Amino acid sequence: MSRGRRCPAVVTAAGHGTRFRPFSAIVPKEILPLGDSPALGHVIGECLAAGAHPVYVVTRPGDPTVPTYVQYLHAGGAPVHAVTEDLSHGYGNAAPLLTLADRLARCERFLVAFGDDVLLGGPHPGADLTTMLTLANAGADAVIAAQVIDKADIASFGAVDLHDHSHDRVAGIRQRPHPATVTEPLAVVSRLVLRPPILNLLTPRPEARGEVDLGAAVSEHAHSFDVRVHRLAAQWITVGDPRRYYDALTRYWHHHDTNEPAPGPQPTPPATNPTGRTSPC
Repeated sequence: MSRGRRCPAVVTAAGHGTRFRPFSAIVPKEILPLGDSPALGHVIGECLAAGAHPVYVVTRPGDPTVPTYVQYLHAGGAPVHAVTEDLSHGYGNAAPLLTLADRLARCERFLVAFGDDVLLGGPHPGADLTTMLTLANAGADAVIAAQVIDKADIASFGAVDLHDHSHDRVAGIRQRPHPATVTEPLAVVSRLVLRPPILNLLTPRPEARGEVDLGAAVSEHAHSFDVRVHRLAAQWITVGDPRRYYDALTRYWHHHDTNEPAPGPQPTPPATNPTGRTSPC
């Protein structure tokens, strides 16, 4: 069977939000509001703006909240679907991809975005994912997003190592490296364009405490394949923990007050690409 021409997106919303407990036992962190939309709504809108179709939102078993929100968007015409995570594949941030492995294996490429990480600003909605798709269409086997951060903070993130004499060819990803060992503090951000061969590397890993870790798989992938990094034009914010959620709200409203109002959720998205640009999917 030939692989489909459509480019789906996988948005992960299956975590337990342990840093938000007990609140997250009732409301998943991806539903926390940023302006007039949940964080998840911003991420879905970004994927749709980049031309993704459909968008699969992978949810944790037993969670009624995210599927209800996704159904609200779907009822309004958005090509978005909720899929319950299959825990038989193990635990980790790559488990949602294994849940959808049969569907993704039939695609030429697919997008991945974490539902608690929002991109703020940029040239237009979906601009960074669109650029990443263009890199993939030019021949890259995978494209990952990153943002330059303060060097002192890189010990809390996955850091992108580049091949010598290359500004974007990825040599590997190191988790929480010592700042003194880092040349350019490029922190991995949860936006990726991948191809089906990555699915074969999604296995439990000792270096990830037995979890199925996407960063570790991409790092291994870079040893044999052409993996590129895209430096974000937008600003990464996250609702992943209470302190960073406070920071996300501050940055969101500062951006909202000094720029054009950010778009809210689109239960009935336009039939064409809302950016008015041709999608590279």
